[in-house]
Amino acid sequence: MKFYLLVLFVTVVLFTSCNNENKSDDTSSKGRVNMLLPTSVNVGDLFLFDTTKVLNWQKEFNSSEFIRKVFSKAMSSEVSVYAVFAEDSTKYTKDEIITAMAAKSEQLNLSEIKSIYFEEEWSMDTTEPFMFEKNILSWYPVRYFKRAGSDLEEKKLIFRVKQGNPTELLAKNVISEHNLYDSVPLPFTKNFDALALAELLIKKATTGKTKVWNPMNVDKALTISEIEKNLGVAADTAFVDDPNTGESVMKIIKREIMPEEIASIVFVEDWYYDPTTFAIKKVITGIGPVRHYLKNDGEMAKTVVFMIYLGTEKTKLF
Repeated sequence: MKFYLLVLFVTVVLFTSCNNENKSDDTSSKGRVNMLLPTSVNVGDLFLFDTTKVLNWQKEFNSSEFIRKVFSKAMSSEVSVYAVFAEDSTKYTKDEIITAMAAKSEQLNLSEIKSIYFEEEWSMDTTEPFMFEKNILSWYPVRYFKRAGSDLEEKKLIFRVKQGNPTELLAKNVISEHNLYDSVPLPFTKNFDALALAELLIKKATTGKTKVWNPMNVDKALTISEIEKNLGVAADTAFVDDPNTGESVMKIIKREIMPEEIASIVFVEDWYYDPTTFAIKKVITGIGPVRHYLKNDGEMAKTVVFMIYLGTEKTKLF
């Protein structure tokens, strides 16, 4: 599974690197300072439709209807879609879509499309007002399938949808979690400093200059002490051996903030799309660091430490 996922990501990255000159600047970021990189950070994001095994955060997005529409219009040539590994001018035909879906006719099994892969540029500015933006360069429907005689589920990008002018609301309050680390180093994240991002968000919250909110109660602003508690700051007592006397003495041990425990980020977003091109735009309305840590009983756990909201609307996560 990891091998095929890696192949999927690597091939998309190779394609992206050939098209960097086609990227457009987001005018809303002009005059801002990108804290992630001097220019921008390229990020790949796999958005899964099936949330039956996790929190049903995506209920506002009707994925099946959206996928049905884009495939219908692509098959009838009402919407232009493009080859995954070719130049922008290479449009996909109906027959090529049928081949990519391994179908024998125009009756496509769209239940095999279980996710969308986004190519994005991220930028962040921690000055007031706090800004975090995602500029979507392109997106791809992802087919999940098994070959005959194999139990291994594979993934395949079907076609590419380019940038457009998304103005029509597609879904509000789409909540997703993006992992900052992976067990396999992925090429598109090689310039992405996840630890620096975690430290910036923590500093933003613990200076007391910006209000951050309880993800379970958006009407409650968290105090600095509450933020530190959520980050694992604690004082404990332990008995240690005195090297001089050999006797056990009680010692207070303070656990400090460990930014490396921030292993994922939760985003709350409003999605827009262009009915002519089916391009998608994400407008971030909330962001929260997720702490992954080892409990006293030895089990792994995670918690959303706090939420920063980028506007007046605050969405409860749980």
